[in-house]
Amino acid sequence: MKKFVKFTSYLLMAAFFTVALSGCKKQAVIDPNANKIIVWSFEDEDSWKSTKKIFENTNKGYELVYQQQSLDDSYENRVLNSMLSGQGPDVWSMPNDWVYRHKEKLYPMPEEMIKTGIDLDKDFVPAIKQSVVFGQKIYALTPSVEPLMVFYNQKMFNKTLDEKKAGIKDKTEVDRLNSLLNEVPKTWSDFTESAKLLTKKDGNNIIQSGLALGTSNIKYSEDIIYLLMLQNDTKIISDNLKLATFNLPGSTSTGGNNVPGKRAIEFYTSFSNPNSPNYTWNDQLGDNISEFANGKVAMVIGYSSLQNELLQKYPDFTYKKAFVPQLNTDSDQIQDFASFNAFGVNKLSKNIGPSWNLVKLLSYDQANDFSSSTRLYTSKKAPSYSIGIKERSSSNPEKLSLATASSLVKGRYPKEFDGLINLAIRSINTGTQDPQSAIDLAANNITEQIREELW
Repeated sequence: MKKFVKFTSYLLMAAFFTVALSGCKKQAVIDPNANKIIVWSFEDEDSWKSTKKIFENTNKGYELVYQQQSLDDSYENRVLNSMLSGQGPDVWSMPNDWVYRHKEKLYPMPEEMIKTGIDLDKDFVPAIKQSVVFGQKIYALTPSVEPLMVFYNQKMFNKTLDEKKAGIKDKTEVDRLNSLLNEVPKTWSDFTESAKLLTKKDGNNIIQSGLALGTSNIKYSEDIIYLLMLQNDTKIISDNLKLATFNLPGSTSTGGNNVPGKRAIEFYTSFSNPNSPNYTWNDQLGDNISEFANGKVAMVIGYSSLQNELLQKYPDFTYKKAFVPQLNTDSDQIQDFASFNAFGVNKLSKNIGPSWNLVKLLSYDQANDFSSSTRLYTSKKAPSYSIGIKERSSSNPEKLSLATASSLVKGRYPKEFDGLINLAIRSINTGTQDPQSAIDLAANNITEQIREELW
């Protein structure tokens, strides 16, 4: 009898553990995030309210969960570790030059979605396709894009113009001053002359800077170098993204050879060289953006998002925006530069379809509203874009710049690419290397990195 009772107890305990374990097993497969589309990006949560409402109405049963992030040095590791742990995000934002680096971790746009009429050439400004399409697959999209622009202090222009015109009776000279200081000039030659007129010096000591440019500490210094290189037809990186080529000579129309990449970085650094007639800036003046906001610098070059920084830190400061200068007034040679944050879908996401629905919604239907809420310009192509350089007025520099703006794919190590360009600038600034030696070293080091097989 005791044996029977003991045997029965064992059966009951076994049954209990079987049920308990089966219950645990069922609980283990229940994913609390199964119907949530988790998004990591950098905007305020308010910017996502409209998109969230529309997405949830058109994707019944799914919830958009937005988690604001900071684009700091640890962001890349945070997002990759979170994806590997199965915690998402399903959709994550990244700088456009990261898309190529992470394309193996991204799920490209599904073919059935492309068949619904997705046309990047027709629908988006050119810089988008250049950064998100590889092997004829679309790995990311974006609602917003930022062109490089000139930010300038109109009051400093007006004051300098009045000072320079005082006592001058020659009409030709007065007209010339008006053309240089009434607004930001359209060509680099005139732009440089304006910067000189706006700069006040005491020997090599700069009291007032006409243009903050030339050093490695300038905000967006690397991107300004890329702009200059593209404007003079520098081949920055090979088509297969395996070779840095910006240090190599290119053929000229007269049959001679020159190194356009060298000329670009030489021109850039001339603005911080006391021995150059272009000398308008040195790092002893401080941070170029704060000096601009404090009325010590007449012009800086930056992206659209710079206006958000200025509004937050210097709400009473007034400024204007203009196009970046071009090499000449030839309408066919206009070249601008753009950057953006791209939204890609995590390859490990359990909700690939709804996640891509969100990216498409954000980048198509919501592009204008979303961009407006973040004070950036939409990535959608406007009906009419083609105008010549002489017709480019200051009324809408973002829109018209994006028509002729390129983006740059830097291979698998974009941050290191930028770092080596910055090091080249610093080497020239300090006189430790001449421009050709500096870009030769940068190109060799970049090529070594992008050819590495292991991550």
